[in-house]
Amino acid sequence: MVTTSSTLTANVQWLTASPLWSELSGQADTTGFRRPVILRFATDTFMSDLQSVLQSSPQTLRNYYAQGETWTQPAAGLDNAGSQPLKLFQPVQSRFYVIAASLVCRKPGLPDHTIDQGAGEAVAFVVRQLRPKPSYTTADLATYDATKCIEYAWTAPSNAAASAQPGWTQVPQPSPEVAFPPTSLVAGEIQMPLAPSQTAGNGASRRTLVGLIPASRREQYVSAQTLGDAGGITASGAGAESSGASADASDATQDPRADMLNRTVIMPWRQLHHWWHGLSAADQSNDKTSAQISSAFILADFASFLSSWIPNVWEALQNSANTGQLTLAELALYNGMGANLQQAILKANQYEPQFEALGSADALPAGYPQFSLTDSGIIGPLSLQTRVDAALPPLGTVNQPPSPQPVPQNPTDPQGNYWFIVRCVYVRPQCAAIANRSVMSPPSQPFQLAGYYDPDAPARRVQVALPLDTSLAALRKYDKGISFLLPPELRNQMSRAASLQGLSTGSLNPPGSIGIGWICSFSIPIITICAMILLFVIVIALNLIFFWIPFFKICLPVPTLQGNK
Repeated sequence: MVTTSSTLTANVQWLTASPLWSELSGQADTTGFRRPVILRFATDTFMSDLQSVLQSSPQTLRNYYAQGETWTQPAAGLDNAGSQPLKLFQPVQSRFYVIAASLVCRKPGLPDHTIDQGAGEAVAFVVRQLRPKPSYTTADLATYDATKCIEYAWTAPSNAAASAQPGWTQVPQPSPEVAFPPTSLVAGEIQMPLAPSQTAGNGASRRTLVGLIPASRREQYVSAQTLGDAGGITASGAGAESSGASADASDATQDPRADMLNRTVIMPWRQLHHWWHGLSAADQSNDKTSAQISSAFILADFASFLSSWIPNVWEALQNSANTGQLTLAELALYNGMGANLQQAILKANQYEPQFEALGSADALPAGYPQFSLTDSGIIGPLSLQTRVDAALPPLGTVNQPPSPQPVPQNPTDPQGNYWFIVRCVYVRPQCAAIANRSVMSPPSQPFQLAGYYDPDAPARRVQVALPLDTSLAALRKYDKGISFLLPPELRNQMSRAASLQGLSTGSLNPPGSIGIGWICSFSIPIITICAMILLFVIVIALNLIFFWIPFFKICLPVPTLQGNK
């Protein structure tokens, strides 16, 4: 018998966790009954706690229903709804969130649907990001409404060479006016596992599918790039161009070559300029060699960049007869560099192996010309960057380098007020005759993901016990269990600081000539004392700026703590 897509979806459905059925199904709004539920736990033993609740007292599962909360107003349970939006905190903040749902057949009694793992069937859940459609804002996403939002699926990139990082792919939408909830997975969508757990009650046993929501991936989700549109579909399933929200400017693919140039050439050059012009004339005379060494490394990196990504200009630098083959933008870059900078780039490329072997020596290789990017009469770093950007060949015509980091979205709110949902999915790969081989649940309640330093987040209690007895007789007993290996170069550099006063004024001894390294062993208990004292010194000093002492610490007496016992 041939199974159709409509038959599959009509016979199987997702509902909330079975211990909540009697309560949520009796409400006027049955949305909570027909969607997965997010459960909140506040202990590291959350999985064993969940198993215990489902086995011994499933009726108390209602007390774990996730609600918006802060560390001053913790909340969980169906009866504790507050005014705060639902925000999921991270495990480091002592919060764990589990998605729970039941996969059932549409029959009297709603029996559990059998998952045939031997035939390749599986259950999983996916995390999706919500973005507002035109004329709506993120404030409209606190309650899920398909007419107001567009879903983005967390997908692996289709071309691993272009980007090794996953990103967000727009889920197909027919139009911004029509509510058309997604019913299937997006190609490449990353699925997370659901595990079965038995729920006891009334002499019967039901299966509840649970999975841990990865709240700690918040930074990865927020900073990920948008990979594109999965392709629009209409209500009838035919392909069509989506007329939903237009792509943001932040979604445009940035050129990783421009980022590479900025990291290796432009920013170091600008920082060199800033440092150099902050020196007095006497200090500039003393530090001229340092500026030349820094310039040599920057020029060597620039030569490598040109040879890799603008080969026409690089060939012209090596042979001026090749300038006739340059485009207008490439010729503008070539002429803008000027003769002095052109020769400096070639020399830096020639002497790069000697630069790498310099070590800590304060001298340039013999034969290398004394050239500094701080000299007058050469193009500035920002002007050079503009010319290089214009001369880069189109990205589609070259082998695109891997991006040093995912292209970040540009949040209007610095805290990144992104909204997410979770959908459970039942996959039947053996149903080749079905266009839609998966049964997807309605969305969970929308939620935000808290950052690491979210002020609303609870703090995990951490206690560091310092040594009880700090007398010399007691401290000498601690083993020096931590060793620092100081190579000869670092040892010589440290020996140049004759005193704290000399270090602050820049009066340093000449570098030593003895090539002997050190292994210095330290005692961890004493290091913790030093770290605490140094912490308080810095905090008290910066209190003059921030006035933060009243919010920084609280010291409580512990009468039973006796250091000499």
